[in-house]
Parts: sequence; structure tokens; C-alpha cells
Amino acid sequence: MRKNILPVFYLLFYLLFFMTSCAQKKEFTYTNFIMGGPCEITYSCSNAGLASQTAAEIDEELRYLDSLYNFFSPQSWLSALNKNKKARVDRDMADLFTLCDSISRLTGGIFDISVAPLLEAWGFYSGKQAMPSDAAIAAARRRVNFRAIMIRGDSIFIPQDMVLDLGGIAQGYAADRVGKIIRKYGILSAIINIGGDVLAVGQSPYDRPWHVGIKNPRAAGTIESVELADSAVTTSGDYEKYFMINGRRYPHIIDPRTGCPAMHFASVTIFARECAFADGIDTAVAVMGPEDGLKFLDSIHIKGIIYYEENGALKRVTNR
Repeated sequence: MRKNILPVFYLLFYLLFFMTSCAQKKEFTYTNFIMGGPCEITYSCSNAGLASQTAAEIDEELRYLDSLYNFFSPQSWLSALNKNKKARVDRDMADLFTLCDSISRLTGGIFDISVAPLLEAWGFYSGKQAMPSDAAIAAARRRVNFRAIMIRGDSIFIPQDMVLDLGGIAQGYAADRVGKIIRKYGILSAIINIGGDVLAVGQSPYDRPWHVGIKNPRAAGTIESVELADSAVTTSGDYEKYFMINGRRYPHIIDPRTGCPAMHFASVTIFARECAFADGIDTAVAVMGPEDGLKFLDSIHIKGIIYYEENGALKRVTNR
């Protein structure tokens, strides 16, 4: 989802490329606001020319992915698919949709990239959030069904009343793609943050795990710090896009089974090898809530940290 992990370095919101001394190598950082949020990529390299080439390819890749999967851009490939109900796909695009389908089936349909009609019904796209009628929720639910997404050959097809939104996985997917570029150039130490989805390549330049802060879901700053090495961590929270009615918080993470926002979590943090997988799983676990969420994570052997509110107090549970 649109996200919430804060690394210990500061996020910048404009394009910047600089280097500082770090042991025998130099540290380079690429920053931008793209893929629906701020991104910061820091990596160690002894060759300034190679570092510059890496940054250029990262920038090109992120702009390309944004042109494909930006839900809010009328010029994006995704917008064309939602309008025309069919589009061409290359192998990488097909692989992403296959991953989405796998996560949907793994979670019993709780993760579903066709959930857009429900987000629209609750006003999260228009910014005019309000509780819809039961009839409006039921009508939107009938348009949500990941199983109706079809890939045949080099084309994808969706039903006439379906709308897709890859916001629950696109940033994690982008982090994985940047990780491939980093590794292709032989860079052994990097931390990639795409809108709060974090992927670590190797360890920090000091030969220790990277430290990543998890945002406090009910206050400023971080609530805890976790270590990360050659793996990913993502978080979904109920505190970024939400509205309040009669003291109850309604977040933008929707349960496709009920058509209503997930109400039993404050934040969910997931650890996995790949960022896109963690990104999709954290959304589903947020819907499941702490008890069922931990059981599910145990069943797939994935570590998670869940914060939730109980009697006005913030509680923490983890499974490993």
C-alpha cells in the first residue's frame, strides 16, 4: 500500500545525487518523488562513473514503471487498460500480474488488485470520504474479482465493469526492480526505499545490518527500529489515508469480502526476501487483524509485527 516505514536517513522530495566519504568506498544517494511517494536509494561504490550510470538507470526504470502503473495518471498504461479493458503485456508485466494472482489466492482473495470500485465508493479517490450505503457497497463488491483478470498470450483482459489499482504492490515491485539494477552493477551494499517499502542489498557499508525505523501509528516519529540485511520490510498503516466518523477510524485498506475498511489494526510490518511479496502480504494481514494475521503468517513462515488498539491503548504482537 501507500506507505509508512521510515529509514534512519531523511527522505528528500526532489532529485538529488551526491556522494560522501564512507570507508574505502563512497556513498551515493538517489532521491526523487515518484511511484506515488518519496523514494531514496543509497548505495556504496568505489567508481564514480559506475555510480552515475547506476543512478541514471534507476531513474529511467522508476519513470518507466510510473508510466505503467500510476493509477492517477490519465496517460499511464494502467489507465489505458482500465479504459479499454484490454492491453498488451510484456513478460515482466505478465510476471507482476501473476504475482498478484498468487498473493490473492494465497490470502483467499483478501489481497485483490480489482478493489478500486470499493475505494471509489468510500470516496478515497475523490477525497470526499463518507460511509456509502449498503446498496452502493454491494454494487461495488460485484465488480471486484481478481479471478476475472485474464492473460492470454501477450494481452491482458478485464471485464467491462472492472477497474484495477496496483497501489498495494507497485512500490514494493519497484523496489525489487531497483534492487536488480543495483546487483547488476556489482554493488554489494544498498538500501532502497520506495514510498516506505524498503529493500536492503547486503549489509550497510560498516558490515552491519541496516537499521530501519517503523513509524509510530499514533504519534510522531518511530515506534521501534528493526535490522535488515539482504531482505525486505514493508508496512501498511491505518494512519495515512483515513477518515473519522463518530470517533471511529476508517482507513483506505478495504476488505473485499465485506466491502468495508479494515478496522482491527494500526500497522502491519512484514519481513520477506522480496519487497513486492511483502507489500501484498502486509495489506492482507491488515485486513485479517492480529489473531488471524499471525496464524496466517505462521502458515507461510513469514515474520510480521502487528500494532493494534485495544481499549484506547496500542498493543504489539509478533509471531517470530
